[in-house]
Amino acid sequence: MLAVSLALIACLNWGISGFLAATKSRVMPVLTLLVFSSMAGVGMFLISAVLRGVQLPRDPHLLYAVLGGAVGCGGRYCFYRGLAVGAISIVVPVSALCVMIPVLTGLALGEVLRPLQGLGMVAAVGGGVIVSLERNTGINKKRFAAGILPALGAALGFGAFFVVMDLAGAVDPLWAAMVSRLSFFLLLLPAILLKRPCLKIKTTHLPAVFAIGILDGTAALAYTAATTKGLLSLVSVISSLYPA
Repeated sequence: MLAVSLALIACLNWGISGFLAATKSRVMPVLTLLVFSSMAGVGMFLISAVLRGVQLPRDPHLLYAVLGGAVGCGGRYCFYRGLAVGAISIVVPVSALCVMIPVLTGLALGEVLRPLQGLGMVAAVGGGVIVSLERNTGINKKRFAAGILPALGAALGFGAFFVVMDLAGAVDPLWAAMVSRLSFFLLLLPAILLKRPCLKIKTTHLPAVFAIGILDGTAALAYTAATTKGLLSLVSVISSLYPA
């Protein structure tokens, strides 16, 4: 029951942060949004680590959290980019197809999938394909909707994040989430130097942008903790319900 509760917290926080990101990604560069929101997440974890007073575990499995930061950074960039150019009603559900990766990984590791769960997976894939199509009024044909490619990139990144954070969380959920968020932020630096986006941001945007980072970081922590209490397939499916 604790695993389900934590997964629901992750789902709720990712849903709210995704909605806020959809509004802010249209008024500022995606890299700027990522930088300031991730700064808020890193700050939150640093404060938590100091208050907790537990030293960084010397376990090589924690390196999976670094990989989690890398795939999470790529997935989050694709997600925000998709929200900037496409409709939230399309980008968010398609990105939620990320659940296929951890579910299939869980099955490969020996987790048992019930028939109803299998039906749900098929419905999720079919629904993702259907929602990604829109009518082209000019030629009266179906075409892929704007933002679908970044949304698929986000699904790939999020799915990989779900898997590697399950491995890293077995060491310590808080430290795993913190290392992931810190590596996420550090990986943004080369992109900033290369693209040189405008890093000026209106103070009126800061509360929402910081909220995005804190909610995203809290969701990552809740998800990582949930994987230590329940099955990867179950936790990932519940956490990926954030489009609702």
